[in-house]
Amino acid sequence: MDYFEYDFVETPDLAQTIVVTCCLKGVKFNFSGLQSLKIKETNRVEALITELWKLGFELYEPKEGSLAWDGSFSKKEEIPSISTYEDHRMAMSFAPIGLLRSINIENPQVVSKSYPTFWNDFCQIL
Repeated sequence: MDYFEYDFVETPDLAQTIVVTCCLKGVKFNFSGLQSLKIKETNRVEALITELWKLGFELYEPKEGSLAWDGSFSKKEEIPSISTYEDHRMAMSFAPIGLLRSINIENPQVVSKSYPTFWNDFCQIL
């Protein structure tokens, strides 16, 4: 699969993980139904655009409540520091990137809101 289109209106909490995964796998996408992501712990659409840019992925919001990646790249940071915006899902969705390259997850304890043992469990896959 090299292109994925999906409406997350019924499952918006899955969007961050799917967005990051698609970028890492090189799957271009256009996702809709993301309106509620703008009113969570942070504006998750804006946060995804900002943090994935640090990894060299140029995402954009073609219209309100959507997010897309057409395969465009920018210069990536050597060891990016991923902001979590005090949002547990940001930390968890970006964690798998650490399996592929060096990154820093800021404020990693933010996962305690929903999954206090996340980092211990995540280390089990190493």
